[in-house]
Amino acid sequence: MELWRDNHILFLSRGLNQLGPNFRILDASRPWLCYWIIHSMSLLGESLDIEVENSIIEFLSHCEDKQGGYGGGPGQMPHLATTYAAVNTLITLGSDAALSSVNRDSLHKFLLRMKDSSGAFRMHHAGEIDVRACYTAISVASILNIMDSELVVGLGDYIIRCQTYEGGIAGEPGSEAHGGYTFCGLATMVLIDEVDRLHLPSLIDWVVFRQGVECGFQGRTNKLVDGCYSFWQGGSLSLIQTLLPIAEKQTQSPLRSIEHQTLEGNSDGSTSQVHNPENEDTGTEKRRRYWFSLHWNGHTCCGTSIP
Repeated sequence: MELWRDNHILFLSRGLNQLGPNFRILDASRPWLCYWIIHSMSLLGESLDIEVENSIIEFLSHCEDKQGGYGGGPGQMPHLATTYAAVNTLITLGSDAALSSVNRDSLHKFLLRMKDSSGAFRMHHAGEIDVRACYTAISVASILNIMDSELVVGLGDYIIRCQTYEGGIAGEPGSEAHGGYTFCGLATMVLIDEVDRLHLPSLIDWVVFRQGVECGFQGRTNKLVDGCYSFWQGGSLSLIQTLLPIAEKQTQSPLRSIEHQTLEGNSDGSTSQVHNPENEDTGTEKRRRYWFSLHWNGHTCCGTSIP
């Protein structure tokens, strides 16, 4: 397979100058367009002209709210997703002008305003609360070195309640495990240094078995594979590579703590036992150990047939 680098760069460069009318539906996602284009060009090793870079910085400054955070466009309300996109665009540019354009103090105050009593975050004022909001908030806080105990308190507890009986992570307690939310939840727990509280063996099982015969990944059980979820599941696998010693230790432990046996949150605030390693079937345990043996011997799970 050949990567048509020059063609990709030409396509991305055209997008920086002008996008067609079909993109008007993404008017509330303009920082995302900047991020997707700039990050892709960075991955391709292509630098930007200083004039183009300055125009991007100026545009994003118009998206920044005076009280902190970035909206989807000039004058739009601040939102955690577009804040994530804007900050990562500026970090990718990496110049003094780009980095100094971020008001870290007001952004920290915005993150605190999005903090919910559940320990999680809201995407925007009066907006939805989910694992995606947790990741975008904590990722930005980590990148800008503004993460503190006020932002982290209760967050790990919330994400643990989102790990389902399948092993993956849902967007909120009681929902279905999902590829995007699994990456967001896992990455958040890594960033706040609480990843050992997740039950990693069952999470690994879930991610590995989302790979289809096409070699891509599905986002949920019994769904089709696609490029989007291959990105999210691939991101989770990349994180998992660094967590294998923790997961192996959990696999070998004869008993698990109560929090790993009560992962599922019910609507009434109680929890249901969804995972008890003492009751694991032999087949599941064999698959886990086979998967670990592949990795410890230098193989990867992608493309591997697991019996």
